[in-house]
Amino acid sequence: MAIISRNTLNPQLLTFENEALYLHIGAQGCALFKKNSGKPTFRLQEPVLLAHGIMTDPQTVHLVILKSSGDLCYTLITGTGTPQTTLIAKLDVRSTRYRRLFLFPQGKVIHIFYASTHQSIPELWRIEHRFWNGSTWQSTHMGEVVHPKEPLYNVNLDSQGNLHLCSITFQGRYSLLFTNRFNGTFHLWGSPTESLKIPGEITNMAALMTTDNVQHLFWIVKTIAGQFELRSAQQVDAHELVSSWNPSIAPIKTFNSPCKGLGALELGGVLWLLVHSGEILLMQNDGKGWRIISSNSHLRQHLHWVHKGRNYYHQTYWLEDPMQRHTPAFHGELGLTVNVSTQTSNCQPNTMEYAPSPPPVPAFYPEQFSSHGDPLQTISPTINLRELNSLSPQKNTPLPDAIKVPEIPLTTETNSFSFDTIAEADMTAASEISAGPETNAASEIVADPEVIAASETTAESETAVVFEETNQLQSLIKTVAHLEHENYLINQAMQNMLSKFDQVMEIISENALQLKQDQEPEPTPFDELEPVKEAMSNLEKETQSLSQVLRVMMSKQEESDSSLEKLESQICQLQTEKNDLKTKGGFWNKWIT
Repeated sequence: MAIISRNTLNPQLLTFENEALYLHIGAQGCALFKKNSGKPTFRLQEPVLLAHGIMTDPQTVHLVILKSSGDLCYTLITGTGTPQTTLIAKLDVRSTRYRRLFLFPQGKVIHIFYASTHQSIPELWRIEHRFWNGSTWQSTHMGEVVHPKEPLYNVNLDSQGNLHLCSITFQGRYSLLFTNRFNGTFHLWGSPTESLKIPGEITNMAALMTTDNVQHLFWIVKTIAGQFELRSAQQVDAHELVSSWNPSIAPIKTFNSPCKGLGALELGGVLWLLVHSGEILLMQNDGKGWRIISSNSHLRQHLHWVHKGRNYYHQTYWLEDPMQRHTPAFHGELGLTVNVSTQTSNCQPNTMEYAPSPPPVPAFYPEQFSSHGDPLQTISPTINLRELNSLSPQKNTPLPDAIKVPEIPLTTETNSFSFDTIAEADMTAASEISAGPETNAASEIVADPEVIAASETTAESETAVVFEETNQLQSLIKTVAHLEHENYLINQAMQNMLSKFDQVMEIISENALQLKQDQEPEPTPFDELEPVKEAMSNLEKETQSLSQVLRVMMSKQEESDSSLEKLESQICQLQTEKNDLKTKGGFWNKWIT
């Protein structure tokens, strides 16, 4: 009988703008902790194999959990209601391993990704996409990757709501990068494309999408000499379907030992890399190349950092600070502030009852909380993520349903984080849920009056610019609608022409058949064939005229398509010009707008 494969379960730090939660994951269950609370807001006391969470607003958390029983469940946790759970699928956990969960809630649409091993080939991983379209769950097979330990794939989200899948598979002497894109408007996948052919075997990878929709890929490749090189590639504009990947010419750094983990972040327009090799290195790229900022060899606790901003999303491998628990390592180098305070509390189950709110998926309500609590002195670290220079988003003018125009982002975010952590006594039994899980991270934000005053001074000028650009967009939208209407009329005319052409061909075939049937053994006089020849010539002329009309209609349709492409490029240019206007105007406009 097959044995269930146990995964290495690491805690997760869930952050949204200036709020934070801590998701403790253990072999016997998981628990979610909010700010200033010694007891979990959600607790599952069942053996789990995988768990993943994300915050979509300060009061809403989404979880996807794979239990040891094979139940793949989705849970919605709101601040005013009871956690609501639905069963997505029943998976085979006896003969199959599962790794690398991704979760992307987008309103009423939910995306879940995971990888599973092939039953007969343990090094072959199958990537699955579970998709909730608002009424039913759908499943799509995204392909396979080959790796002896972990499936090398990553999913990024751009500012238009499109998903970008990057997967790396090893084939002999080369590793191949395959990319695919999910259209967030029409809910359709494209075709997998081989984007890069990399010599050597890739052992680890990380990927991220920046706020300006530049997709970065980092990987560790084993060379023939037995060394390990850190290399990178970037896709300049992820919105373009034909945008190519540009690999770096030289490696970022070379290591003599294998890499245990690779993490990538973007904070305030600066790229950060965490490389866990023989020693742990923190590297920075502010546009002038990569350089080592700090190193450490005493970090042990792995941490998954899931951050959701207004227009971007990051999920990355990281490490936990050994001195300040529930705090990312190198928080000082990243520009994060830590304030230490002391607090003790008892971990008690949440027995309060709420009126359930309507979930996005059909839900049932299992008993998530036990009837007794395990009193335990725990910590309540408070983690604050603070994003300065953010203006409140303005309402957009409603557009026709048939026309989908990308939303113009009205805010640019730069990240300045503040972590308030709580000192914790030494607890040996805090790692197990049955004995009381570790408490969470939470946040307190104090508004900066200088930032608020500077943002108010620039609000009026930006409103005028946005209003002018909105008018231009409205005129372009009307033109696009008119062209689409003309295109629809042209298609109808072409269909009518084709139907008439089919009728003419049927008449020709019927006449030819009748001539064969009515033909007598004696030779037909030449004079009797003249009317038939004249009718045939007339039909040929009519056929030629119809063909000419069809060619004209096809040319008009091509012109209409080219006009639509030009209008799309103009809309993209307007968006670029608007972003350029926001980055000009002095120090405060640069850091506030």
